[in-house]
Amino acid sequence: MSRSWFSASWYRVAEFKPRLRAHASIHRHHFRGQLWYVLQDRTSGRFHRLTPQAYRVVAMMDGTRTVDEIWDIACQQLETDAITQDEMIALLGRLHTADVLLGDIPPDIAELSERGRKMKRQKLVRSILNPLAVRIPLLDPDDFLRATLPLVRPLLSWLGALILLALVLYGATLAVLHWSELSENVVDRVLAFDNLLLLFLAYPVVKALHELGHAYTLKRWGGDVHEIGIMFLVFMPVPYVDASDSIAFHSKWQRALVASAGILTEMLLAALAMIVWVNAEEGLVRALAFNVMLIGGVSTLLFNGNPLLRFDGYYVLCDLLEIPNLGTRANRYLGYLIQRYAFGMEEADSPATSVREGYWMFGYAVASFLYRLFITFAIVVLLVSSKLFAVGILLAVWAVFLMLVLPLLKQLRFLLTGPALRRRRGRALAVTAAFLAALGVLLFLVPTPHYTLAQGYVATGEEAAVNARADGVIAELLVAPGAELAAGAPILRLEDPLQPARLNMLRARIDELKLRLQADLVSDQAAAIIAREELEQAEADIEDARQRAEDLVVRAPVAGRLVLARPSDLVGRFVHRGDLLAHVAEFRDPLIRVLVPERRADLVRRRTESVDVRFARAPGDIHVARIVRDAPALSSLVPSLALSTEGGGDIALDPAAPGHDRALQHLLHLDLKLQDAPSVETYGDRVYARFYHGNEPMAARLYRGAMQVFLRFFNQ
Repeated sequence: MSRSWFSASWYRVAEFKPRLRAHASIHRHHFRGQLWYVLQDRTSGRFHRLTPQAYRVVAMMDGTRTVDEIWDIACQQLETDAITQDEMIALLGRLHTADVLLGDIPPDIAELSERGRKMKRQKLVRSILNPLAVRIPLLDPDDFLRATLPLVRPLLSWLGALILLALVLYGATLAVLHWSELSENVVDRVLAFDNLLLLFLAYPVVKALHELGHAYTLKRWGGDVHEIGIMFLVFMPVPYVDASDSIAFHSKWQRALVASAGILTEMLLAALAMIVWVNAEEGLVRALAFNVMLIGGVSTLLFNGNPLLRFDGYYVLCDLLEIPNLGTRANRYLGYLIQRYAFGMEEADSPATSVREGYWMFGYAVASFLYRLFITFAIVVLLVSSKLFAVGILLAVWAVFLMLVLPLLKQLRFLLTGPALRRRRGRALAVTAAFLAALGVLLFLVPTPHYTLAQGYVATGEEAAVNARADGVIAELLVAPGAELAAGAPILRLEDPLQPARLNMLRARIDELKLRLQADLVSDQAAAIIAREELEQAEADIEDARQRAEDLVVRAPVAGRLVLARPSDLVGRFVHRGDLLAHVAEFRDPLIRVLVPERRADLVRRRTESVDVRFARAPGDIHVARIVRDAPALSSLVPSLALSTEGGGDIALDPAAPGHDRALQHLLHLDLKLQDAPSVETYGDRVYARFYHGNEPMAARLYRGAMQVFLRFFNQ
């Protein structure tokens, strides 16, 4: 279809003489190999990207030419790339809406006042819509930064970069070497009242240096910083600076460095704190250094350095990908895909300037939404709500409204009243209704297989355990590990140095009592009765001593193959009666011991229809199993460290527990038997168990999970 060069509304703007406001500036950039011009509005802090053709038109808006003259010149200069009158009117409208355009017509004071009030309302609305991050501007720090820049300039050089790299690498090495000490009982240490007080004091200081890193790096290449203020981030006051002037830099590496300066500053502080922590004695200084490491390391990785949140990492990613305003344009790109392919709006404009840019936008929109949803609920529900129940509930409801309800309401308004859908509103409503109906069917009506996955290990039965039946020192290993043994075959020999002396003493005692009994039978019958009872007790004692002597030889309780954990460490070790020394097992029909997390325990107990088991050594083979023993109570004991995170499993151990054999959560212990009774090569290997609970709609499972979270964190 041919383009229409003329517009019926042209007479309204033809004699208007436009010019840009003084606070608007234009910067030339190359994004992904294409030339663009970025219009910066210093008053509102907004940026607008212009094509070279649009810039050619805007550059002629000097207040002396009319719109009609500008369009005529543009048509002559741009030739095939010339814009139509409708496109010219649309460009003027966008510039006017952005409040960067003036003209020869006297300004409408009422309109300017209304725009000012509108900007204030928008700032207030943004603060209300994000109650966990409220900004309050305070002062203009540009003169202070300019005066103190010579003191900081040596750090903003190649030498400073090398020093930073060396310190960060050294600090990271120290962290690895002292990781066990750093992570020991870390949860209790962080949440202790005195540590929370230190954390509250250290956080604003670290963030102040973080923001100064942005400001000085921006000043290093000639930028201006005209706003510094306080932002209440999750109710904690932290400073911030406006470093948006970096958009004027032509090099994307300079812009990325300004955006990453805060992250680099915190990494430097964390490295210095690590050095102090290693060399300082226990006390206030060491505790403060630990909190600086926590702020500069953990918060930087999860928040500032994460590009999925609109903090420093996001702007670094935008600069390196050369996709400015990635977050907003990514959301618009999703809207474009829906409008173009679902609603059939062929005239919809894509915010992506290339196919590859579209891929980046689609992936970023999905990933950032999911991560922001997770972080919002993690902060509100897990942190704030667990301490301030009423406030936490309100914030949780508000977060749900902002993240889910408000976007849906905006989309509903667009569907019902959007002018762009004037000719396709019926199709849009039909597609939306069909999508919602399909989603409802999938969530509420379509049953899906419901499973619980758990890890376990190959265990021996209680009858296979070889325990010491007497105290003693292991003197000799009588058979080789792995030997086939009959029931009662000797395995180990213990030594008790006092055993021979005890036997000799008891024999002498018996001989003495026999002689005394013979004498008392003649002279004193009452004494003879006492002597006879003492003799019987002594004979029982010597029999017990002989049995203990026999128990010094440890024998196989059942027939099978001998399994020893560490044979070389046995000889010479002292053991107590009852200590586990070895196992004798037949290596077939093994017992499978599985640990189920507490949140799934009731489901496994009450609704298990079948159980499948896979061995880690042969994950392709599926074995049908049955539950043979269910522990009556939950326990935090971890019988095999192979199931813990330290052994490659998924059960987190409690660092405060003696021996580190207890989990942070309670576990259900189950014993399984396999239906096909297979043979096994070794005991202790990891297995994966899958408990099938039948088919159930997804909505019921989501409801159950939400209720568990509510009951867990609010103790209702």
